Amino acid sequence: MISILKPFGKPAVLASCTTLALAFSGASVAAPITMEGDYVRTAISDNGTLGYGGSMSPGLLHDPSGTQNWGAEDYLTPGSPWEMFGVKADQFGTVANNNAGWPTNIATSSLTDLSGTSSFDNHVLWSGTYGGLFNISHEYVFNDNYERIDVLTSIEALTDLTNLKFLRAIDPDPDVNTYGSFDTINTRGGAGIAEEDFVNSQGAQTGLTLGLYTNSTIEHNTGITSSWSENPDVYLSGQNDGNGDNVIGLAFNIGSLFQGDLIRLTYSYVMGETLDNVDIPDEPVASVPEPGTLGLLGLGLAGLLGLRRRTL
Repeated sequence: MISILKPFGKPAVLASCTTLALAFSGASVAAPITMEGDYVRTAISDNGTLGYGGSMSPGLLHDPSGTQNWGAEDYLTPGSPWEMFGVKADQFGTVANNNAGWPTNIATSSLTDLSGTSSFDNHVLWSGTYGGLFNISHEYVFNDNYERIDVLTSIEALTDLTNLKFLRAIDPDPDVNTYGSFDTINTRGGAGIAEEDFVNSQGAQTGLTLGLYTNSTIEHNTGITSSWSENPDVYLSGQNDGNGDNVIGLAFNIGSLFQGDLIRLTYSYVMGETLDNVDIPDEPVASVPEPGTLGLLGLGLAGLLGLRRRTL
């Protein structure tokens, strides 16, 4: 659901996280925050991407049994991690933050663990800024029984922006630690879902499935790229490079966003033991602005209507 408001690597040593919310300093300003449920364990790095950072664990761990049995398989950190988000507009080209560290263009403003006061078991807010052009935030939420991570991304225009686009993308590697393969079976659509709404990867040996899903009303599309592209246009074109050590991504074509306007994009990282039982939300993410946090673009998810498709 979108709304506009106007005005306004390899296995590594496990590290513990502490939560820090610091003022903007133009550099990394916070320790990553770990999020853990029964099925999903991850961290939000200090540049707003998934994973602790570098080859540190956790990257993105998934236990289909729901018993917090975090085995060897990690979607994100068997080698060099690659999970990113990017923004593109006529006014600045493409800028991005990538867990791999290349690049980190968008400076962090804050990283805050809201889990203790949230209606969700796990709730982390990251916010950042790019010059005097836009502010951006991501709210990551999931309950203990989710096999997915729901994301609310908000972009606030600090000046008029045209041909504005947003991309989220990941290089998934579920089979590396046990089977030594970086290749995945990659599909646009599937499980009865349209190609523009869902892109996924499956481990050829493990069957573990990771995907990006949205049912947003704003124009969007998915793609699979062997070049590991960070350009939203590549994914909006529906490029499909098929199976292999490729990147899957979901891009939104926002259009014009005028100074003071705020837009919200909702989507999910969805997981399953196989493609047949991936945890697709039945309804879109719902959100309500909270005045006390709008300064950080913390929109405070009021509730998530997404329900598990299968019974636990």
